[in-house]
Amino acid sequence: MMFRGVRGMRVIAIGTFVAGFAVVVSSAVMQARQDKPATDKPAAAGKVDAAEIYKTRCMVCHAADGNSPMPNMSFADGVWRHGSTVKEVVNTITNGVPQTAMMPFKEQLTPEEITAMARYVRKFDKKLK
Repeated sequence: MMFRGVRGMRVIAIGTFVAGFAVVVSSAVMQARQDKPATDKPAAAGKVDAAEIYKTRCMVCHAADGNSPMPNMSFADGVWRHGSTVKEVVNTITNGVPQTAMMPFKEQLTPEEITAMARYVRKFDKKLK
């Protein structure tokens, strides 16, 4: 199908951007999977750096401030499709969300790191306590 005029070019440009973004995100996720091998070792007591984990594992999809422009990926908009309690967020991080870019982290992060991440990402939503 051929688009005519400036409006058609915008549609093509947006589609190209979204497709390119998906490739970049997919590449970053694959790299993150390779960077940290699975571990059974618990984090050192009280030494989980959730901000650093977020920066290296989550920021590419969820944005530095948690306000991703991608649909259903923002923590700051108050919409939590899979639940906003610490327990529900832990479950989402642990098991991922099938058929989405959210992969499971149970083989890459310790339970302590996952709980720290759940608490950390909830802070982006100013409505949550």
